[in-house]
This record gives sequence, C-alpha cells and structure tokens, in this order.
Amino acid sequence: MKELGYGDINDDVLNAMRPPRLPYLIAVACLAAVVGYAALVLLYQIQNGIGVTGLNRPVGWATYITNFVFWVGIAHSGTLISAILYLLRANWREPVSRASEAMTIFAVMTAGLFPLIHLGRLWVFYYIIPYPSQRQLWPNFLSPLVWDVCAVGTYFTVSLIFWSVGMIPDLAAARDRYEEALGPDHIRTRIFRILSLGWTGSGTQWLHYNRSYLYFAALATPLVISVHSVVSWDFAVSLLPGWHSTIFPPYFVAGAIHSGLAMVLTLLIPMRKLLHLERIITLHHFEMIAKTIVLTASIVGYAYAAEAFIAWYSGDRFEWQLYHWRSTGSPAWLYWMIIPLNVLIPWMFVFKKIRTSYVWLFCISLLINVGMWLERLFLIFTSLAHDFLPHNWGSYAPTWVEVSITIGSFSFFFLWFFGFSKFLPTVPIAELKTKISEMQMRSSEECAMRVSPGKSHLAHSSVLAVFSHAGDMLEAVKAACGHGFTIMEVFSPTKLEEVEKVMARPKSPVRFWTLAGAIAGMAGGFWLAIGTALVNSLIVGGKQPVSLIPYCVIAFEGTVLLGSLANLCGLVLHAGLFKYRLPSFYDRRFSRDRFGLLVNCDIHDQERLQKLLSTTRPEEMHVSR
Repeated sequence: MKELGYGDINDDVLNAMRPPRLPYLIAVACLAAVVGYAALVLLYQIQNGIGVTGLNRPVGWATYITNFVFWVGIAHSGTLISAILYLLRANWREPVSRASEAMTIFAVMTAGLFPLIHLGRLWVFYYIIPYPSQRQLWPNFLSPLVWDVCAVGTYFTVSLIFWSVGMIPDLAAARDRYEEALGPDHIRTRIFRILSLGWTGSGTQWLHYNRSYLYFAALATPLVISVHSVVSWDFAVSLLPGWHSTIFPPYFVAGAIHSGLAMVLTLLIPMRKLLHLERIITLHHFEMIAKTIVLTASIVGYAYAAEAFIAWYSGDRFEWQLYHWRSTGSPAWLYWMIIPLNVLIPWMFVFKKIRTSYVWLFCISLLINVGMWLERLFLIFTSLAHDFLPHNWGSYAPTWVEVSITIGSFSFFFLWFFGFSKFLPTVPIAELKTKISEMQMRSSEECAMRVSPGKSHLAHSSVLAVFSHAGDMLEAVKAACGHGFTIMEVFSPTKLEEVEKVMARPKSPVRFWTLAGAIAGMAGGFWLAIGTALVNSLIVGGKQPVSLIPYCVIAFEGTVLLGSLANLCGLVLHAGLFKYRLPSFYDRRFSRDRFGLLVNCDIHDQERLQKLLSTTRPEEMHVSR
C-alpha cells in the first residue's frame, strides 16, 4: 500500500469493473440456474404443503430457521468491520470494509427469505406488519418473533444506507473515469452520474459527509449487538431445556461475528486474486482478520464450556438429561464435530505460519462456515426433539426439499456478491487515499479569519488553482487566508482533516438531524407498541397489555432507524447532493489525484491572488470572471 499513489488506487479498483468475460458469465449463469431450481422447489412446497419437509411434531423448527440464524450471523461481520472498527480507528479494516458491508446486505436479504419460506403460506406474511385495518388485528409486540421483524428490518435498512453513503465518493470516481473514457452520453456514465448524486469532493461536502458517516457508525454499533441478541431471544425466552439460558445473547453475537469473519475470508481471498487487487488487499489484512477469529473462537469455546457447566451445576434434571443426550445420544456426531470445527481448528491461527498462508486461511474459513451452520442446526432441533416428556421425544432428518432450498440460498447470496464485485467499487477508494494525504500534510493552526464557501457580492472573479500534492494545497489555503481571502472552497479525492482545521468552518448541523430523528424514533416506537396493545387490551403470557420493558426493544429499533434516516436527510440537504449537473469549474481529476482551491476575490485583487498562489507550487491556475 505504501508505494501506491492516488491514481494507482483508482486504477486498481476501477479496472476490476471492466466488462465481464466468459468465465464470469458462466459462473453467474450456473448460480442463477441453481437459484431457479430452488425457486421451483419452493413452488412445489407451496403447492403440496410444508409436509414435504422433514418438519413434524415435535420438531417444528429445523433447517429453515437454521438458515435464518446462520445468514443473520454472517451479516454481522460487515458492521463489525465497517462500523465498530471504524470507531476504534483500526486502519487495517479499510481495504476489506466495502466487500464486508456488501456481504452484510446480501446476507440479510438471504436471511429474510427463510421466515417466509418456513411460514408455508407466504400470502399471509403481511399479518405481522403493523397497519390499521377494519379487522383491528395488530402484531403482538411482546413476542420475540415480532422483535425479529423489527430488528432485522432495521438492520437491513441502516446497513443499506451505511453502505450506499460510503460508496458516494467512489461512485463519483467511477463516473469521472467513464465520462473521460466513454463519453458523457454512454450508459455507464449516465448510471454512475445518477448514483454519485452530484458529488464533487468539495470541502463542504466532505465536512458534512465525515460527520454523517461517523453518526452512521455510532448508530450501527449498538444495532449489530442488539440484532443477534434479539434473534437469540427467540429461543432463550422459551422454557425448553437447552434454550432457556441467559448466555444466549453474548453466545449468539460472538458466534455471528465468528462465522461472519470466516465468510469474509472465504469471499475476499478468491476475489482479491480474480479482480487483481493484490496491491490493495494484502496478506496483512487477512492476518488481522485471522487474529480476530482467534478471539471469537475463544468466546465460542467458553460458551460451549459454560453450557455444559450450567447443565451440571444448575441441578436441573431436564437440562442435564438433554446435555447428556446431545453429547452421547444420536446427535452426538454433530456435537463432537462442531467443537473442533468452531474452536480447535480456528485456534490454529495462533501460529503465524498458518495465518499467513492463503491456502490455510481459505480452508479453515470454509470449515468454520460448515461448523457454524451445523451448530445452529444442532442447537435448534435437539431441544425440540428431546424436551420434558419422553413420550413426546422425536427425531428429525432434512428432506431433499430443504436441502435444495438451502443450496439455493447460498447460490442466491453468491449471485448478488458476484454482481457487486463486477459493477461497483469493491474497495473504498477515498478511504485508502486518506493515508497518503495525511503523510503529505503537516499539522497547522486555525486561520485567524473564518473561511466561507459562499459567494460574496464583492466577488466578481475567482481563481482555481490545481495541485497534485495535498500539502501544497494546505499551504495555499493558509496563504490565501492569511492575506485576507476568506471566500474559498477546496476540492479533493479524499477527506482532508487538516484543511478543515485551518479553514475553521462551523460544525456540521447534521448532528441535530440525527438527534431529532433518534428522539422521534424512540417516541414512535413506544407509541406504536403501547397504542397497538391498547386496541384489544389482551393479557398474553401473564403480562399486562402495556409492558414497557419488552417495548424497549421496539423503541431502540425505532431510535436507530429514524436516527439513521434523519441523518441521511441532513447529509443530502447540507451537502447539496442529488444534483445531476456538476458546476462548470469542476475538474474530473478531483476524484482521482488532484486537489483544487477555488478562491473568490474582487477583480482588482485578482493579480495579487495569482501571484500569492503561485508561490505554493500549483500545477495550473484558471481565472474566471
């Protein structure tokens, strides 16, 4: 990475978006064929009923719910890498964050299919949507299944916004590249012109963008913890042995991140090779992921040990008989597979020789994926098959219908990821360039006069200076400001915190939008839950119609959802996005490897300004009147 320049990063990432070749098209066609086959199998299930699966009494949850929990878990690593590690300033996350975020989106899309598939009667799914109707039937917000809908729906929406906003500067880079290479009227140019929302890389846009992105990360961080905790409550709030445990929320979260990080390795190792991103995604990034997997494997291993200890120490004969059956009975082969697959084999990453080998990284990541899927299946069906009463015990085996739809779900996920890898920037270009600009600039003090990006009524002329070095532009900003020129704007391919510091602009008002949205979401969540409960005032599970503690889940999801939507609205409004036409002075090189400083001045000061800026080594200057 150190030897790469701004243009090199652009070329390496955007070259991967060239028109696909025959092997890619064949792979996509095969994946689409498998998805089509799975869709036909689903139609067969709908026509003949859920009885074509292996589900029966007492095992009513099995492969489909396993897939739901597995894919929601896969989605967690994207938010971990893009949001949590962003807040922790872990710079190694940058080259792998975009693909991880995409993986999150596609995994949640895949997970969302399975509650509908498991439902059997797909046409009644809208019963769980809270909307007024003459039947006065409302979802029960005391149910963890309804919490699931709110949590996963919020997670998908926030993750999609977070991912889309992060791509805006890179989509502008693709727009400018295609406009230069293919012309302004080419279909690809037009598509990316729309997707980039009029991004110019101005200092004003970067000011609001950086603050908005920080708030997105702050909102997504607790969300990623809550989502799989809510999924675990589907099981933990029941009274079945093996499920009724307070260890489930941290256990599920750790397992989700564990499987998600493994999937990142599974996807990115071949993607790096096939898209020729070796200079950007290096072995160091995979090694850091492997070290994180060692941590999550240790947490998962601790949960396995705690589960056994709780069953023994609690003195609950039902818990103990279930654990004994799990470890020595008919499903014991699964039990003794998931421990080495999820704990012992990942611990091999403590050896540097293992975690620095692409072959070992890829193979172990595959084994973890298999192990975590089997763990979900083992956890779900065994508690149902071996509950309190011996006469109610049963068994479960998946049928060809469930196997076909499961394989189809993996093809569905990979099909979306294949499309992403070819048609969108797979690596955050602007973030990678930040390191280079930081090395080119020195720390500076604020300008004595406040700088404004607006236009003055005295300004009849402007000078645009173009630089190839971020440090030179910083010196130009300080020189112009020091000589009384305070109406200026900068343009850059990446964020420049030192330039923002010198220009001393006021803080972005996006924070007020985010706060207002969060408060409205919290109030709306409580209002929705309480209002729907009072329609019929039913007592469910011994709880009063209005139970505020369970409603905190709905209020939290509303806080994050509306906070994120308001944050997006604030960004669009204050950054001036959704503009199709770019300003006349915009230079396409500003999204690649050049920096611009546009200074407004009185016509009598134009010559003085040009002489002043020429001392800061600009490549070229343009004057407009």
